[in-house]
Amino acid sequence: MDSATVNPHYLDHVMVSAGRSSVEASEDIVSGSGQKLLAKGAKLDEATRERLLQHKLAKPLEDCLRVEGGLTPERFGPVAAALLDDYPLLRALCGAEPAVPLALTRLRLSAPLQSLLSVYADGGADRLRHAVGVALMARALARRLLGGDIEAQRRLALAGLVHDVGELYIDPAYLRRDTPLQAEQWKHIVTHPLVGQRVLQGMDGAGPALAELVLSHHERLDGFGYPRGLAGEQFGIEAQALAAAEWLMGLLESGSSLVAHASVATRLIPGEFGPALLEALRAAGRASDAGGHLADEHRSLEAALPQALRVSELLQRFREIRPQLRERLSEGSPELRSMLALCGQRIDQLQQSFSSAGLDLHGPEHVLRLLARRDPEVQQEVLALVREFAWRLRELERASLMRAGLMGPEDLALVQTLIEAVRGAALQPA
Repeated sequence: MDSATVNPHYLDHVMVSAGRSSVEASEDIVSGSGQKLLAKGAKLDEATRERLLQHKLAKPLEDCLRVEGGLTPERFGPVAAALLDDYPLLRALCGAEPAVPLALTRLRLSAPLQSLLSVYADGGADRLRHAVGVALMARALARRLLGGDIEAQRRLALAGLVHDVGELYIDPAYLRRDTPLQAEQWKHIVTHPLVGQRVLQGMDGAGPALAELVLSHHERLDGFGYPRGLAGEQFGIEAQALAAAEWLMGLLESGSSLVAHASVATRLIPGEFGPALLEALRAAGRASDAGGHLADEHRSLEAALPQALRVSELLQRFREIRPQLRERLSEGSPELRSMLALCGQRIDQLQQSFSSAGLDLHGPEHVLRLLARRDPEVQQEVLALVREFAWRLRELERASLMRAGLMGPEDLALVQTLIEAVRGAALQPA
């Protein structure tokens, strides 16, 4: 993204904020050729919107705007308190510290950062709630893993608040949760960490260290994250803390608030995060006082068995056609072959976990016996396993398509062919 060019999607979000409160130039907005486009203090409206889109700017637009009555750190406190009430797992992770919400209210936001967060939060109440939740978790993990490093705690809390600002620069149609996306469209989603990093790295109050964390919030320790596929020592503990916070908040927001689900998720693919971080999450799960009830229990039990069978069929299909998959892999680029090798390792790990849990295709009656038991903890564990396996396979498919989409059309087409083969379509020879 060229910072001199005004992104139309970001500007559309700014105009939404301008419709709710005044948005004005915090300084003269000047074109790259030196033409003054908007004087300091001037309000943004539709006429100025069109003018801004027609020019490249001498300075990024994000650094030149002020949202009157915009988001202030004081607003983080009530949102944080509500999240701690709603999610026992989050409360356990944050510990007994009574001033947890206050820690976010004491963050200092520069004027450009405050304006950027204001525009982001105006996109919907769930955005602010998600950002504050990730900030709480990231800060809590920093306290557990990095001891008394106050600066790291502050940096991770701030990174949690701004980790998704790159979404402001993406066509909103791609962000709708009710619309299935094709592989080509996922390419736009996968760029949001990159865009966020480019926006933040030169911004007053943000800077390179914060921007680097934002860039890494979808990476994984085994190299299967995006957008860079970091692995091992490339994926430091601070970046892991932010990525784990984002992932766990997503689980909670999806309705997967059971402690069992989070516990299961940390065990299925142990290579995603380091052992110290995983132990911190497990300890929070053990300390959580979450209730043992199952939401909509009968519907959950009815859905569990066919879902388990479908997962088992996909894993079995993968084993059967794996030799053919290896043959087709020779057509891909070295980068694609490396990525798909990691994908195969993840499926192998899932297969081992699936079999050890007794959920294989040859034994579905075992699932029924477990679900029929009255023990709520057993039911929770089995349901969490089944849902997590299904979710993991969907995530593997999505991540593979996203990563391949960044590599080129030939690699993307090959991955689409391989996915269809695993689903059950015939794998045609090259």
